[in-house]
Amino acid sequence: MPGERYFAVRDRLSELLGWIGDLADEVGLEEEADHPAPTLSQPILIAAIGEVNAGKSSLLNALAGAEICPAGSLPMTSEVRLYRHGADSDQERQALLYECRRPHDYLRNFDLLDTPGTNSKTNGHAEVAEPFVEHADLVLVVFTAENPWTAATWDAVSRLSPEALARTALVVQRIDLKQPQDIPIILGHMRDLSLKRVGQVLPIFPVAARPALEAKLAESGSPELRSASRFSDFEHFISERICESMDRRQLLHDAWHHASRTLRRLESRFDVQRRGMEDDSYFLAGIEHEMEELRDSVLGSAPKSLVAALGRFRIEVDVVVRSLRSRLGWWRSLARLFTGDGTAAEIEATFAARMQEVAIGFGMDDAARLVDACMEHWEGVRPRVKERMGFEPGICSVAGEERDGVIERFVARLEKAVPRALSSLRVRGVLDPELRRRNASLKGFTAIGLLFAIGAGACGTFGMQDLALMLLAVAGLVFVLATVTGWITRARIVAGYRERLLAGATTFADGLKADHGEAIRLLFQEYSHSLIEVRRQLASEKAALQPRMERSNSLYIALKSVELDL
Repeated sequence: MPGERYFAVRDRLSELLGWIGDLADEVGLEEEADHPAPTLSQPILIAAIGEVNAGKSSLLNALAGAEICPAGSLPMTSEVRLYRHGADSDQERQALLYECRRPHDYLRNFDLLDTPGTNSKTNGHAEVAEPFVEHADLVLVVFTAENPWTAATWDAVSRLSPEALARTALVVQRIDLKQPQDIPIILGHMRDLSLKRVGQVLPIFPVAARPALEAKLAESGSPELRSASRFSDFEHFISERICESMDRRQLLHDAWHHASRTLRRLESRFDVQRRGMEDDSYFLAGIEHEMEELRDSVLGSAPKSLVAALGRFRIEVDVVVRSLRSRLGWWRSLARLFTGDGTAAEIEATFAARMQEVAIGFGMDDAARLVDACMEHWEGVRPRVKERMGFEPGICSVAGEERDGVIERFVARLEKAVPRALSSLRVRGVLDPELRRRNASLKGFTAIGLLFAIGAGACGTFGMQDLALMLLAVAGLVFVLATVTGWITRARIVAGYRERLLAGATTFADGLKADHGEAIRLLFQEYSHSLIEVRRQLASEKAALQPRMERSNSLYIALKSVELDL
């Protein structure tokens, strides 16, 4: 096909323009209003003019290598026909002008204009064909070898503008009907006429279109027919004209510059995006640093917040001590002398349960306070993220439906610390020895008192009234001493236990300290999840930018290779 080098560059450049356009659309790069993309798909227009039955249709068929235009020994073209690629159809675009679509590959790159004849008796043909001829990439003026000096055709050539003449070639058709020695004479005559009529010698090619078409249609290519048609030089001329056409070269250069300019704009866009992402990363790191500073501030003030736990601890100690005092009353103590005493274990269990409540209550209040602090900080972060990065980051990750779960996990962490904190108090087993000694003393007084009472009863039975009264008085005195001893030992045990528990308040708080700090860290770790969507958005943008930059670089390299062909 003529012009293969041009079409190869054009197709490659068109492909690159398409890929560059796809990338530009993908990133939302708007088309420059004053620099629209050039249209590279416009086919080469070849126009054939000449007298009726000069062989114009046969010449165009030979170029296409197919029976596109009706051709015969009689005139077959009665109107101007523009042959273009497409499904078979003939549509009248205006009077005496038909657009004919044919599904031949040659027409993908070439539009062929077939005209009725310069000496046609129908008025209007010349006026219809003239705009096409003036703007054609190549004008083929067709003569017959039998009559190359036809006045009507030379008159048509004389009317061509200088621009059209620069794209004009003379074709002497049916040269196979002449003797070889006649061809130089005909060509000399044509050169003289060209110089005389238009002031310059136009390119002249003697051809035989019918043998050329038969050679192309033949499976073997028929070298004999092709040689006889003398079509090779003619098609080589067309290729050179297409490849060297200033208009076509300018079109390719315009397309290349458009592609290069678009790639530079894309590179600039990517550079802005890359710098923006770096700024966003610094911005995000700043917010994360704020969260860390807030966490460190809370951790620094954690010992002060544990003061609230100490207050709760002292209140609960008073509750436990009141329970102990109640259990050490006279009648309850007397009853336990005969039923057994489990007061120490009961008080210790009560104390452990109350300390568990202390941890839960303190944990719930402290967690709620920290969640509120995180929510307050997030309300300041959200508008900054939206303004800087252009999207809504969502609600705080420790707020809303997650709030209760966050508080529960915070409290559960403190609850686990209570057994360890209690063990550090070393109050387990403190009451039991004291109560055993008390109970032993009370049992002794009670036993002695009962013995004196029994003795008094025996003496009364035997009539020894004075002795009975004396023994009864001693028994009463013993019981009074037991009561006083019980009261004194109760006060001493209660006061000692209270003092022991209160002295362990700081130790208990220290036992909670490590787990309290870890609970704070975990809460702020959950709070940092508020930035997950922001991180995901930034990572998504970075992941999308990198391959786009690589595609842009690949397209730039491919475009530079096309520049060498230009």
